[in-house]
Amino acid sequence: MFKSKKLFTLLPGLLLAVLTLSGCQKDKNVRVLRILNSEDYIYEYEEGDEEYASGEHDFQEDMIDQFIHYWKAKTGEKIEVVYDTFDTNETMFNELQTGKTTYDICIPSDYMVQKLYSNNMLHKLIHEDDIWKNISPFIEDTYGDIKATNLENNIEATMREYSVPYMWGTMGIMYNPSYYAEKLGISEDEVHEIMKDWDSLYGEILKDSFSIKDSVRDTFAVGLIHAYADEISKASSYEELSTIFNRHGQDTIALVKEDLNKLKENAFGFETDSGKTDMTTEKIGANMCWSGDATWAITEARDDDPKTEVVEDKLQLYYSIPTSYKGEEGKSASNLWFDCFCMPKNAKDESNPTPEELAQYELAEGFIEFMCMPEIAAQNCYCVGYTPAVAGDAMLDYMYDCYDVRGVVRDEDGNPVDTSELIEGEDYELYDLSYFYKGSFEEYLDSDAVLYADPDVIGRELSAQYPTIETLDRCAIMENFDEDTTIAILDMWESVRTNALPVWAIVLFIVEGVALLSFVGLLIYRKQSRKRLKKAR
Repeated sequence: MFKSKKLFTLLPGLLLAVLTLSGCQKDKNVRVLRILNSEDYIYEYEEGDEEYASGEHDFQEDMIDQFIHYWKAKTGEKIEVVYDTFDTNETMFNELQTGKTTYDICIPSDYMVQKLYSNNMLHKLIHEDDIWKNISPFIEDTYGDIKATNLENNIEATMREYSVPYMWGTMGIMYNPSYYAEKLGISEDEVHEIMKDWDSLYGEILKDSFSIKDSVRDTFAVGLIHAYADEISKASSYEELSTIFNRHGQDTIALVKEDLNKLKENAFGFETDSGKTDMTTEKIGANMCWSGDATWAITEARDDDPKTEVVEDKLQLYYSIPTSYKGEEGKSASNLWFDCFCMPKNAKDESNPTPEELAQYELAEGFIEFMCMPEIAAQNCYCVGYTPAVAGDAMLDYMYDCYDVRGVVRDEDGNPVDTSELIEGEDYELYDLSYFYKGSFEEYLDSDAVLYADPDVIGRELSAQYPTIETLDRCAIMENFDEDTTIAILDMWESVRTNALPVWAIVLFIVEGVALLSFVGLLIYRKQSRKRLKKAR
């Protein structure tokens, strides 16, 4: 039995339009909070979401509206929010660097947080401990100690001091096993085995049937993992793995370029955000994607009637984090990433901000702290499919509700109760999440973070949202590269994306060009004929 969770796509442009229109008659005394985030990356209310309501927050409001009301209740102050979106980290960086529009909060990826700090563009968190209090200990240990150096004053800092993780996940392969089983005449079990290795994307089996993520850093990482597969298979510690994973010399860039050109020749094409819908519509059979996109697509493919609690699959999609190499588990690797809240520097004199500037930073921190509340994080998880960095009772309830055959059962005081009798006769597999929730809150014991998981969600949504700790041990974090290396990688990437088209594409282009010219010629001929007829009359 699978309990459906509602995931849907935001319309950020509509939200922004509403906020902009409402801002046409702004009260000059009302403060404005400006947020810059990725597209489709925050909760927006849809009818039926109230069934997930918990705590004092109203699920029947978009997240931005909830914060406006929360801040008014907490401080008595009326505020407005301007919410803009960006498509890539590089676009966001350029937006901040130009300074045409100032933002109080931005949400970049881990390597971009390092770059922003290195360029002296981030304000330090004021109430660091308060903001980090609900973040998973696993996330804190994995991300919090990453260091970067401010190039202007040569001061090194940990990323915990300047950012707070919002969402996290991995890079992997989403695939449709029945698509390849039918195409290749093999069993679905054989397809699952094939997809455990990045090499699957380079062979004849998947040729012209999968898409590549149009993201320079993520795809560069996949090319590097494949190019250095032999060395990675011998890495026996995270430090060794991370060292290989973050190579960026000229020889490495050249080798990755060669590898990515092979990958491109084998692929159906590049995509930025269409891969998940291409999978649910069976346009392609596999997609190199982020774990959150896989969660969204796998659930979307199940959910043929969102009003019913138990649904039948329209389409069975799976997600693999390929850590196998030549059939050996745990010998390859993948990318572990974090998207984080940051506060760009906006004070004219950062060493002595005015009371108004300091109050604006406090408002930004208020929003970040609000978004890190477990019940708020759970709403985001239901909506966008990506996994919050937050632990807490509401988030673990989310896991029980979606993936545990027992569901959520609490006593009158709101504490979990022994539900072992509820699993009699149920088909389940134990799935240990204690690495993520351990020590994060008092009311749960470590054993409460071991799910009695429906086997149908393993290898699918559950594995996409929370990989096993053994899998995560083979995932490394991308570091920020220096400016010269970044330019060299971007140049390489543009070359890969725009290099010579295959012969069939050139022929198709010529045929379409000739047809277009013929059509234009026909229109001109008809126009001239009408003129002659008109003149003759």
